[in-house]
Amino acid sequence: MFVRRPLSLVAGACLAIASACGGDAPSAGAGGRAAPRPNVVLISIDTLRADHLSCYGYARATSPHVDALAAEGALFERAWSTTSWTLPAHLSMLTGEHISAHGVCDDRLWDVVGKPGGPPALPLCGTFLPELLRAAGYRTGGFYSWKYLEPRFGFGPGFEVYERIGHSVYSHPEHAQKFDALRAAGDKAALEEWRAREPKLFDDQRPTAGETVDAALAWLDTVAQSSARASDPFFLFVHLFDVHDAYRPPPPFDAKFTDPAYAGPITGDQVSSPKSLVVPGMAAADLAQLVALYDGEIAWVDTQVQRVLDALSARGIADDTLVILTSDHGEEFFEHGHKTHRTQLHPESLRVPLVMRWPGRIAPKTRVAGNAGLVDIVPTLCELLDLAVPKAVSGTSLASALTSGRIDADRDVLGELFCFEPPGSAPVRKLSLVRGDEQVLIEVDPGGARRALRHDLAADPLGRGPGEPLAVGSAEERALGARLAALRVRIAALRCPPSDRRGEARELSASERDELSKVGYGQGAKVTELSGQLDRLCLDGCVWPDK
Repeated sequence: MFVRRPLSLVAGACLAIASACGGDAPSAGAGGRAAPRPNVVLISIDTLRADHLSCYGYARATSPHVDALAAEGALFERAWSTTSWTLPAHLSMLTGEHISAHGVCDDRLWDVVGKPGGPPALPLCGTFLPELLRAAGYRTGGFYSWKYLEPRFGFGPGFEVYERIGHSVYSHPEHAQKFDALRAAGDKAALEEWRAREPKLFDDQRPTAGETVDAALAWLDTVAQSSARASDPFFLFVHLFDVHDAYRPPPPFDAKFTDPAYAGPITGDQVSSPKSLVVPGMAAADLAQLVALYDGEIAWVDTQVQRVLDALSARGIADDTLVILTSDHGEEFFEHGHKTHRTQLHPESLRVPLVMRWPGRIAPKTRVAGNAGLVDIVPTLCELLDLAVPKAVSGTSLASALTSGRIDADRDVLGELFCFEPPGSAPVRKLSLVRGDEQVLIEVDPGGARRALRHDLAADPLGRGPGEPLAVGSAEERALGARLAALRVRIAALRCPPSDRRGEARELSASERDELSKVGYGQGAKVTELSGQLDRLCLDGCVWPDK
């Protein structure tokens, strides 16, 4: 059992939450000892759209364990990512910064670092959450299962242990070198013998959530048994990738929602492949099969979330642990003409779950109305744990909303995306601006032409309709421009100089590009320069492709 060193909590949101929940406010006990800070568990389920969870109103029972977690704490009814793909979204999640503040809008940045027209160092800014918590006395462990969270891309600062789980021959540094050497030598016999001996290494689409949770729980045991620092609280970050395509849930989840009479060609494999059968206008039964397999992935990962929660209970620390569950982005099933993600910022791609549980501090069955963002997680934790908020943080603390049940409606929640349509073309800049019940989607083409669509989320919560165009030069469009200008000024003030302390400033290798392309990433043009040496924000177009 964990016993933690007592640390003080401030008045304000934490006291209000405790009072509202009927729990004891942090106060000095016998001998002047103050209440301890909680352990913190942050679970990020990659590619999980909020509206496919039962607790968010989905008809299928995809998420009984996440539903129970939400019922025991708070559910934010409308939470938004900063973008629709993994790398920049997780940087925002763990630093509290908008993409234009942390500076990473595209993995093609790695192609130009240190080259003419490029920055001298990666534009990775901000302080990572585990850095803050480790400085406050926390043990820190992170376990993840996809390439974009590697130290290669700037992640890892502040973690005592930070480990990628579920490697294949294509991703593990040592295995990849051996694989490339055998392939270059044309030694098919050695490759086949290796494949027969270690088939898991050659299956880069296998489920990895169970392996990732195994590693996370083993780390918890190590922390509990550490006599030197057993009194410290811990921060555990768990990233689960299996909801991402390919949609291959393990049995029995592969058949949980599928039609047993289905005899079509859709298997959940190669969804992102140029040769994929997943295309616009596909047969309704085929699309239903695809969605059913995605939902089966959610149900599978839901059981692995429960393993983490059960482990907290078994160790007697559930009541002393703040659990946060969220996602980096959603997934598209042709609601607006596209599949998977990293193409648009409609709600199916941008709306994510956000659930928090802290027994005795957050009232059960709390539902928070209004618009939350991934960038709000860091400042919320800072307020709840009595930590100073880093100056560069873009988000806003939601601690008071856990008591009031409502977030200030008079705020803009920003989403940003660089999108190469078609692959190899100049980038289209896409922005999402959400305020109240309105989402405005903005596209700016390489020539500077701007288009804007407005969605009424009160009438159409999923933004499924075509939206209302805003006429160029209209009062509404001018007001939108003023809001963007205000955001520009605010974010520019938060932007820090490029840092050379995180990530490897080298071009992506061929094997890295192969690994990314297997799930639809890295298929745009190579970047040859950064406009203005990063003087421009991402939302203004800092990346330019080959001409």
